[in-house]
Amino acid sequence: MRGLVLSIAALLVLTVATIAGWREAVASPRVVFYDVALAAWPRGAPPLRLVQLSDIHMGGPDMPAARVEGIVARVNALRPDVVVLTGDFHGGKWVDPDSGDLDDAVRPLAALRSRYGTFAVRGNHDEPFWTPQVLPRYRMTYLQNAHATVGPLTIAGVDDRSTGHADVAAALKGIAPVRPVVLLMHEPDGFADVPASVALTLAGHTHGGQVRLPIVGAVFTNTRLGYVRGRYVAGGRTLIVSSGLGTSGLPLRLSVPPEIVVVTLHVAPAAAYSVGRKSGTDR
Repeated sequence: MRGLVLSIAALLVLTVATIAGWREAVASPRVVFYDVALAAWPRGAPPLRLVQLSDIHMGGPDMPAARVEGIVARVNALRPDVVVLTGDFHGGKWVDPDSGDLDDAVRPLAALRSRYGTFAVRGNHDEPFWTPQVLPRYRMTYLQNAHATVGPLTIAGVDDRSTGHADVAAALKGIAPVRPVVLLMHEPDGFADVPASVALTLAGHTHGGQVRLPIVGAVFTNTRLGYVRGRYVAGGRTLIVSSGLGTSGLPLRLSVPPEIVVVTLHVAPAAAYSVGRKSGTDR
């Protein structure tokens, strides 16, 4: 009898957790704000608003095209100066492993609007062959170990570490030291290879753990170096890891809501950078 009661209780807990995880996975993304002061900010240049989207994983029951279109509308309402995409546009779900083709996944993102445009790198679920061909069709600049001048910034991007040939040195080669550098990568562990000349690195991949349990914490983080979610500062370099928008494996999130990241870049005060970890401000 006791075993039956325990089995029923476990089933109820699992059912409640699954329902809660599904509701959080399909919830409207929260907008998380970061303020980053850069010592190399051009004199007289106004602050710049950068919006990061990561790990959309379009497809399956939790991320249909209509939901991506709604996310795009929210981003446009934020009136960004630049939009950056840090990979995993589709795929990765056990219930829908292919999640359609890459064109289908990227097409809604063509409606993104910003002053300087949209810049993107590839994730581990995005095909090495097709991504460089597909993304430019939809109003975005694809950065594969390359960089581009974007207003007062230089934005650089590296290929995915696990499925490609990430080359930070190639991405930064030839950059004049007159603008601050923002580096895009999918996997945050690549931050270990980033030189001090890069003021800000943006990454995704971890989903913030996707499922965080009481006491146990994140079940699976996809990072060996502990860069799960939020802001990390070391040696004058800053890394921001987004918990992303979609899901992989099962279409569930628990205590890790989907998020849109907004970074305001501006000139640094005379005071030195503080060292430590600080999460973004949610709204």
